[in-house]
Parts: sequence; structure tokens; C-alpha cells
Amino acid sequence: MAYAVFKDDQKLSRTFPTKEETLKKADEAGLVDIAEGKSVLADNLTIKPCEPDPEDKGDDDLDWAPDRP
Repeated sequence: MAYAVFKDDQKLSRTFPTKEETLKKADEAGLVDIAEGKSVLADNLTIKPCEPDPEDKGDDDLDWAPDRP
């Protein structure tokens, strides 16, 4: 099972193999807030299961990831 970040029904990210990795990448991109001691996605974003991307992609393909040195 693959997972991605969605807003409503629109897929915003590439797929990741686990929910935890999806949340980690969203956090690195600044899309995670802390509420009541828990990590939650900002702006009504959700992590949903989905079909895996047809091609393997690396972090360089994340258009919503922060710039890296």
C-alpha cells in the first residue's frame, strides 16, 4: 500500500511506502503542525492510501519539499 498527501481529493505529493514516511516528508516541507502534543497536517491536508506512482521518484522530485543545501 502506498500513501500520499491530499487536499480534498487532489493528490499533492508523490507516494511513499508508509504513512510515517509520508508524514515525515510533509513535516520536512513545513506542512505539519503540533496540536495537543500530536503531529497533524496543516490546512485540511490528509494522508490517504493510494495507488503507487508508476515510476520511482526521489526527493529531488518533491516540488513541495524545502530547498536543501
